[in-house]
Amino acid sequence: MKAAVLSAGRVTVEDVAEPSPRPGEVVVKPLACGICGSDLHAKDHAPHLCDLLDRAGFRGFMNPDRPVIMGHEFCAEVLETGQGLQAGARVVSPPFLYGPDGIVLLGYSNSYPGAFAERMLLSAAACMTVPDEVSADMAALTEPLAVAVHAVAEAGADADSAFCVFGCGPVGLFVIARLKALGLGPVVAIEPDAARAAMAERMGADAVMVPGDPSLPAWWLDQGLAQGLSDAMAIDPATRKRSRAVLFDCVGKPGMLMALGQAAPVGATIVVVGNCMETDRIEPAFLLQKSLTLRFVFAYTDAEFREAFRMICADPGRLAPMITTRVKLDGINDAFSALTGGGGAVKALVYPT
Repeated sequence: MKAAVLSAGRVTVEDVAEPSPRPGEVVVKPLACGICGSDLHAKDHAPHLCDLLDRAGFRGFMNPDRPVIMGHEFCAEVLETGQGLQAGARVVSPPFLYGPDGIVLLGYSNSYPGAFAERMLLSAAACMTVPDEVSADMAALTEPLAVAVHAVAEAGADADSAFCVFGCGPVGLFVIARLKALGLGPVVAIEPDAARAAMAERMGADAVMVPGDPSLPAWWLDQGLAQGLSDAMAIDPATRKRSRAVLFDCVGKPGMLMALGQAAPVGATIVVVGNCMETDRIEPAFLLQKSLTLRFVFAYTDAEFREAFRMICADPGRLAPMITTRVKLDGINDAFSALTGGGGAVKALVYPT
């Protein structure tokens, strides 16, 4: 079968062996698969990424010195009836399998192919059938949306909160969409790219600003929240529209934690979703003086994946504008380039078959 293989920092389309299912596994044909920011990191910084996961204690991650078939945001078609699934059914699934040596993360395994291939294996028990009215494109957004569902849940987001989302790539846009699906807000989005800023508005952001916009402090004050200690102590609690600020770091670059600390109102929670791959410096005493909470979040639970799937099925077209790039397997490098080129691309889908 054909697959896009990552090896030594290069992605090439090659002929590889068909996967052979073990008990409990089903062979599927990937129909659509998104490119994740982690895929961009893996392509350019595989040894570092693998070292991080190894130090964090995950034993099912790939060996960067061996080839890997990426792709973990997918919708696929079941090829044979059995194990409670019908041939021809379209399914989504969390990208995890129980391999011979433990849990495997599909898309980052040297032994199991990810969805940038004509065939892959899934756990039959984990598969969820996609309704007819939901396209494969939309279903493939379930996995990245689950990341946002988890981030919003871990933030403790509620109706008494005001929100600021820094970075309107896919993760930030999914966070905005999730907040709005829950009826929460107001939400201000911070994004320098004009196309992504416009997308933030389409996803429901109540205000959109560029980094360093001088009107952000006034926006917070309008909610009854202040960035400075003296101003915060002077606010009459009875005048507050919201009593808590939640900021989402969806950028993942050095300096962002302190930048958000500066921009955050006193007592805010900063939820770190962006995956910064470099050592960063913070000034703990500054964050302490403002009583800020840092909350780092990763992935999602099975229940949160199911909730993301339910959200997509409830409004199949809601997230459609986010898909800005579509390529076949042989165009995967063009899609990688579009996402890293700064041209306003948001979400890229690959069609392996």
